[in-house]
Amino acid sequence: MWRLSDELLRDFERTLEESYSSVVNIARSIEQRWKALPEPESCTICGVDGSRGVERLSGLVFYIVSAASVGEDIREMHEVTTLRPHIHIDERIRLHMHTSEYRLGSIAEEDIVLMDGTLRGAIIRPPAYLTRDVYTALSKLYDLEGVIEDFVEVLDRWYGEITEDVRRGAARKNYLLTRSEYFDRIEMGCRKGGEGDRDNLMILMEYIEYLHALNRLLERNVVFVAKSFYTSEFTANSSITDSAVLDYLAREQFGEEKAGFIQFKPVLQKSLPWYSRKFKNLDKAEVYGAFVRFADGGNIYMLESTKSIEEDTIAKLCNYEVEGYLIPLIHAHRHAEIKRRELKTIISAMLSATDPKYSFLLKRGRDVLEG
Repeated sequence: MWRLSDELLRDFERTLEESYSSVVNIARSIEQRWKALPEPESCTICGVDGSRGVERLSGLVFYIVSAASVGEDIREMHEVTTLRPHIHIDERIRLHMHTSEYRLGSIAEEDIVLMDGTLRGAIIRPPAYLTRDVYTALSKLYDLEGVIEDFVEVLDRWYGEITEDVRRGAARKNYLLTRSEYFDRIEMGCRKGGEGDRDNLMILMEYIEYLHALNRLLERNVVFVAKSFYTSEFTANSSITDSAVLDYLAREQFGEEKAGFIQFKPVLQKSLPWYSRKFKNLDKAEVYGAFVRFADGGNIYMLESTKSIEEDTIAKLCNYEVEGYLIPLIHAHRHAEIKRRELKTIISAMLSATDPKYSFLLKRGRDVLEG
């Protein structure tokens, strides 16, 4: 490899040595120790995960969002839709995917709902594009308090339709209320004058839908499971992450990377907008955490919940451990995953069914590379 040199290797080894020394010093200053995993206990658990696929065409953005819940039953939501206006594309589609995941998790019937990711990330995720200038402009055009009040009221009823479709195995359409006639009526009805800004109001209401779904989810006994994390719960003011220190701590304590768990109380620094107070579960949420290794030599995962993660919860999760991970989340990922080939098949089928006069809106810049 021509890019590799002796100097690069020396720099790499020096970085490793500096990191190792930091890990040792921090680990030896921590009083907390790993606890042995309890014996598995029986309960019902479901795992929820989602995926998304995006195709940028010349005249529109076409995308698919899927979410799957796997437990006592398999429940799915598949949404095929387009995005307008074509701004903040990636973040809005990601928000749509999480909205679908949280909706699916909130109507699960199992004792514990497992979600992929972090609870803190879910709560403190106001979109960067919803700036103060956007709120100021919208508040001049609309009665925002009234818009949100009416919208949330319709969302509460909308949930009944979503729940029914999911349980019938027929949840295959666009379930964002912002893409429906309800939104159009609310948008027109809450204008202060003749002028409005439908696009920016739609973007704001997409976030309201996300908060509404998360608030519903937090009514359940939900545990978020993070596979990758760069937290500093035990390594404050350090460039070293918790994961490395916890691994070293286990080696020092047991002589190996033994299965176990360590509880902690995460710091949740909320900076949510004023309307989040309408969602009580979200507004009052406390977050509790634990780092868990489910199998000797396995990876460490970070768990977060609005309930304290005690030994009995760990015991119930251990009942669903396979090769160091939680099998409901493995199955949920596989059911939700959108393959590139599936996306292309769906797009091709839809495009072939459209009137040829729209063809100029449906060009793909990547066709020249993919053949």
